[in-house]
Amino acid sequence: MKIAVAATGENLDSGTSPVFGRCPYFILADVNDEIGETKVVKNPAMMAGGGAGIQAAQLLAEEKVDVVISGAVGPNAFEVLKRFNIKVYEIQPGTVEENINLYQKGELEEISVPGPENRGRAGMGAGRGGGRGARRRF
Repeated sequence: MKIAVAATGENLDSGTSPVFGRCPYFILADVNDEIGETKVVKNPAMMAGGGAGIQAAQLLAEEKVDVVISGAVGPNAFEVLKRFNIKVYEIQPGTVEENINLYQKGELEEISVPGPENRGRAGMGAGRGGGRGARRRF
């Protein structure tokens, strides 16, 4: 079985990433009773203007992944993963290795519905301000 974990770094000791389409890396691991061969895949969709989740899902389908451990997956990416029979499990704070071990113990929750849709880079500081601490001028 091949598992992909959304990661912030390039090895099993790396932290997990709470995002799917814009995570910096995916750590792929062949897993049976224990963690076997691993592969680091840099996520080319990380800086995409739009459709990052779909691109990331297609990448993992091409890598023949069976399971994804990640944060919320948007509806379009979720459909791509579903089309390729790739199951999605909710990531936990910690390392990539810890999450793979949690999966093996059956302690991760399967995500059966997609997360909210994210439109491109919205929500990443692209707004015009007016948030907390902004001064009102009357």
